[in-house]
Amino acid sequence: MSTLFKGFERIEEARERFTGESFLASLYDGRPDFDLLLTPPEPPEEKAAGEAFCKQVETFLIHEVDPEEIERQAKIPERVIQGLFKLGAFGMKIPKEYGGLGFSYTNYGRVLTVIASWSNILALTVAVPQSIGIAMPILLFGNTDQKKKYLPLVAKEALSAFALTEPMTGSDAANVRTEAVLDSTGSHFLVNGEKLWCTNGSIARYATLVARVPALRVECDGKTEWIPAPSGQRADDRVHSAFILDMAAPGVLVRQRCQFEGCRGIENAHITLKNVQIPVEHVIGDIGKGLKYALTILNVGRGISIPAICLGMAKQAWQPTLDRANTRITFQKPLAERQTQQIRIGDMAGHLFAMEALSMLVWRLADQHRYDIRIEAAVAKIFCSEHTIRFLRDAQVIFGGMGYETAESKKARGEAAFGIEQLVRDAEMYRIGEGATDILRPFVVREGLSHHLERAKGFYADDLSILDQTRQALKLACFYLPWYFRQWRRRPLPDRRELAHLQVRPLARYAERTGRRLAREILYAMLRFQASFRDEQRLQNKIEAVGEDLLAMLATVLYAERQARIDGRTTVWELAETFCASAMQRAEQRLREFRHHQDHLTATTGAQALKGYYPTLSEGIIHRRLDEYRSKDRSA
Repeated sequence: MSTLFKGFERIEEARERFTGESFLASLYDGRPDFDLLLTPPEPPEEKAAGEAFCKQVETFLIHEVDPEEIERQAKIPERVIQGLFKLGAFGMKIPKEYGGLGFSYTNYGRVLTVIASWSNILALTVAVPQSIGIAMPILLFGNTDQKKKYLPLVAKEALSAFALTEPMTGSDAANVRTEAVLDSTGSHFLVNGEKLWCTNGSIARYATLVARVPALRVECDGKTEWIPAPSGQRADDRVHSAFILDMAAPGVLVRQRCQFEGCRGIENAHITLKNVQIPVEHVIGDIGKGLKYALTILNVGRGISIPAICLGMAKQAWQPTLDRANTRITFQKPLAERQTQQIRIGDMAGHLFAMEALSMLVWRLADQHRYDIRIEAAVAKIFCSEHTIRFLRDAQVIFGGMGYETAESKKARGEAAFGIEQLVRDAEMYRIGEGATDILRPFVVREGLSHHLERAKGFYADDLSILDQTRQALKLACFYLPWYFRQWRRRPLPDRRELAHLQVRPLARYAERTGRRLAREILYAMLRFQASFRDEQRLQNKIEAVGEDLLAMLATVLYAERQARIDGRTTVWELAETFCASAMQRAEQRLREFRHHQDHLTATTGAQALKGYYPTLSEGIIHRRLDEYRSKDRSA
């Protein structure tokens, strides 16, 4: 069992810090804890402060920011950055005592949504310093001196970035190669390596740097700790550690500002570090805990920043899409009267409401500071990024040829210069950034099934005797037989007003019933595949997807119930029902596919293709391999 989900071994270190309950973990265990979804209402004064700041930001954006200029010039003007600093937009998550606004996660997400609805590039530039730049790691893990020195700087004047990814690692954060070696004097670390795709890297003053430190293992009060091994001395391991990197330090070189399919205005850098001296005072937290810190702060990006930016982009496209459908005449009828487009727009409406509901739920969970939201944060990121792409592509279909043409080209002849094609190009980045979908899905399953994996690891331990394996099997049987029979019994819903609502209760019962069914299917799959379950990504993806849709359905009906009860918005039930019907259909389809193996033939074909079994597929063209696209005069 120790080999299950191979590649996540070092990521296990990050699990120590997280505490509290998780709804999705309880769902995957067949006992969904609905109480976890019923968060306290947002304090009125807190909400009022956030909405007032949104108005300030909105006024600034309308009068000072030209999104078309950012797209055209592929650059955010310095005056815009300085204007946002003056407003305090870069200090939303920094406590007031350090010069920030001290906003809740909900207010932070609320403001990012507004900025993204005007320019998602600007929203990303604002989000990075507050989610994965130096502010959050120092706030969570830094010492008092670091907080006093750096938090006021990044709140008021200094941009920061995140230096984790490397050319050979991508999303595999555990395998960074950049090394920081303690100098023999013990005063500083000498850092060598390179980092890729550092958002804000080309304009940042500081960066959160994750590097490997040669270190010695020591035992202290029964716990393993690491101390850096000075240069030239023996080390037990090279452990992940986090540093404050001054981008102006000698040896830090921005080699390239990376260019992408979309997101033209972002400052994304490839940087190299050659004999860079980082003072020992710039170590964040403890040696050996850098990966833990990185994964912890990534939760802010996954659960709050990315969903907020995606939500803002989708909302930006909503009204122009309705306007286009109502005014575009085809064959003497507006598009709005065509049933195909009505179905498309209805589906868009339901999913837009669900994205908002799920985002708000995760933000409120984060604000409680007592829940383990790493799974929910990852699911919110997956759901919002994937459905935003689908939403924007549907909008592009409704725009037709006008949706494929750039805003600049349309503007030249007096057409409405709405850049839906830019939004479509930009959206793909949010599927990839801060944990690509195909990486996060097995992560969600690994975390959601941790109780199963921990319980069974003794059975799969290496070199067990037949007697020991029999004992382990009996131990598992004593637990799982009662557990399995419990998965056939309906559990009562909590006695809560929200769950008693006539339109919430059936959905909650469906989620409870489907959670038990999903738990049984997970057990069948683990019994069947045993240790090879780690390679069954087909099943892992379906497990994640069913949990994702169940969580989104519950978030949606609870959000509708709260809006109808508090604000009197009864039309929200139509949006909730539309989304839930679609999500339920997806969940049922995936559950039916659990024991079918139609994906295996496709996977086999893919494996054969990767070995070069189908050369005819490259015939009839000018055939070139990937390496042939490498520039011949590329400098070293």
